[in-house]
Amino acid sequence: MIAHMTADNPSVRPLELAKQRSLWRGQAGSIPGLLGGKAVWFPLVIELVKLVGEGRAAGLDTKPELSFDIESVVPRQGGAAPKLEPATWREYYGFLRGVTLVENIADKLHLTPTGVELRFDPTPERLAAILADRIRLFAETLSVIAAEPLSVDEVDEVVQARYRQSWKSRGNTRSRMDWQEVLGLIEMIGNRRWGATPAGHALLEGRVIVEPDAFDEESDSTVEIPQAPQEIAVLLEELSTAARTHESRNTYNIWVPSPQSNPNKVENLRRIINAASERIGRKELFSFVCETFDLKTSSVESMLPFMRASGLLVEVGRGVYEATPAARAWIESGEDLNFIRILHANMRFVGEMIRAVQHDVTRNDMYSEAALYGMNVDKCRWIAGFLLSLGLVEESRHGSLRATPRGMALATELPLAELSTAAPRLEGDVVRHVEEAAQPSSMGHNLGRLAREPHAGGESSGRAFENAIRDTFLAMGFEARVISGSSDTDVLLRWRDHDGSRVTAIVEAKARSSGQVTHTDVSDVAIETHRMRHQANFVAIVGPAFSGDTIKNIALQRSWAMLGANRLGALAEASIALGLRPCEIGQMFVVPNGLSVLDDLIASRERELDIVSFMLTKLSEEENESGEAISARDMSRDGRRTELCPSVEEILAAIDTLSGLPVDALRLVAPASKPIFASYVLGDALAAARRLRALADAIERRGGEA
Repeated sequence: MIAHMTADNPSVRPLELAKQRSLWRGQAGSIPGLLGGKAVWFPLVIELVKLVGEGRAAGLDTKPELSFDIESVVPRQGGAAPKLEPATWREYYGFLRGVTLVENIADKLHLTPTGVELRFDPTPERLAAILADRIRLFAETLSVIAAEPLSVDEVDEVVQARYRQSWKSRGNTRSRMDWQEVLGLIEMIGNRRWGATPAGHALLEGRVIVEPDAFDEESDSTVEIPQAPQEIAVLLEELSTAARTHESRNTYNIWVPSPQSNPNKVENLRRIINAASERIGRKELFSFVCETFDLKTSSVESMLPFMRASGLLVEVGRGVYEATPAARAWIESGEDLNFIRILHANMRFVGEMIRAVQHDVTRNDMYSEAALYGMNVDKCRWIAGFLLSLGLVEESRHGSLRATPRGMALATELPLAELSTAAPRLEGDVVRHVEEAAQPSSMGHNLGRLAREPHAGGESSGRAFENAIRDTFLAMGFEARVISGSSDTDVLLRWRDHDGSRVTAIVEAKARSSGQVTHTDVSDVAIETHRMRHQANFVAIVGPAFSGDTIKNIALQRSWAMLGANRLGALAEASIALGLRPCEIGQMFVVPNGLSVLDDLIASRERELDIVSFMLTKLSEEENESGEAISARDMSRDGRRTELCPSVEEILAAIDTLSGLPVDALRLVAPASKPIFASYVLGDALAAARRLRALADAIERRGGEA
């Protein structure tokens, strides 16, 4: 049955129409063009996705090596003849990106989660579902044909009249119907009329179809939200003026008690702040939190830095704490929006997250945006958890977030940081993890600024930038020291490779107020002299950005790595968050492909963590819904409908990872001769997380002493 959303309950109807409007706004207005005739469209898309997935789409101006001859494809009747020669990746990129199958990272195409989904399910049904999700009026046009057979002209008249479109030609309707024909959703039934096929009806089954009256109501009416108390309004006002910069907001780790008996994190924070509404000693505060939430003292110690950094708690004397005026105003108001206001005033990417997901965005894309503000995946998950619990964002589907009207109303009033200081983005203004397209990370948050301020801090030219580079590499586990001087390198790095051998790299720091480093700023003779003096294996030039082909060609010939300051900061954040070792991070110095190797490693580690989270989520869902165990095969099968689309092997790897740890996150219930059929239930995941956090804290403390 087609989901036309005609609920009888009048209280449900506005919510359904709001859902339709949200879907409409998140869709593209037209299908991007794809070179070639209709006959080649589907096999070409599948082939291109396959090549991108295999890492064979490097260089937008190169041509893909197709496994079939385009000229061998039989043209469809009435369709244009296919272009016999393959086009360049740049020419195909418009379509592939337009339907969210690929993204461009440093002139190399990578699959998005949607692209991965199509790669592992290369069927017309899957591509049809993607187009229906992504393209406005694709499913609606099909629903018109499903109601009764019509000609192209008749379909166009109905769609334009029903949805009040002002298309000047039938091209928009025809392009949708062409793709529907190619994917087997419609077929010619005679007299120039088209009818829906069983596949077309199947696509519409259960799908949300946007109705014309979704826009008859006051769809853009403003959601009213209560004003912020004066104590909180003052904090936000500071960010709106020159009193305080957005860079002053911190990026501390977030941790809040959320035991199974009291899982509401915001409510738990409220209880803690309420206990600290008057001055309270550290011991008494810790005792209260431990007893209330059944925690160990070490866990409360992990929470305290966040409480202070987020502007909720202040130390008013040695070992004496008190709720801040803003936190007390939140408690007295009884309005949890005020908690988000306080959090936004003190931590990065809070209101900005709402803005980032206003159009149904995948979590991975949101994480990419967050990196521009120096926030890693774990911190994003905490912030998203707060926003979800307060109804400011919603999980539109697995792995995707979307701002609610209430969330957008709040974001509209918040002073949000802009990305004007970031380098220009790539085509389509899409956030990328590429050189000069990321804001500084929390560990190297000054790099981008200092790269453009040679005399920052009143020090000699470039010295502050050199110190920041040193500190960034120290944070990543390297041996690093500043040497500087007119006759020597700027920063010297050392680490041990995988085989235990010592590796040395020299870093030439180039701070330029112009924001650009050109070939006139470097001396190849001097750099090679510095390399020989220190017997360095690698050379890197770090600057705000690089301009001109000459310096890039010289660097390529000499095997010098060129690192933008912002890029280095983003890599440091990701590497630290994922626990990469210097021997792994050191790939960034390998020319020409080292940065791509490191990017792939980071993406792989992030995916491993996402799959662990997915697996535990499935175990939790199964426990709540049926109380039964579930196997790796079944988890993988369920995952095919998600953006993550994990394979059985990936699920088994996640199981092996958790099974090899001294925690009880999952339990084997029914062994099997084949691991994919063994079934598991969720263990004590919360205690497991605490145990691992405690182990990490112990290791870090020992590492700090060393």
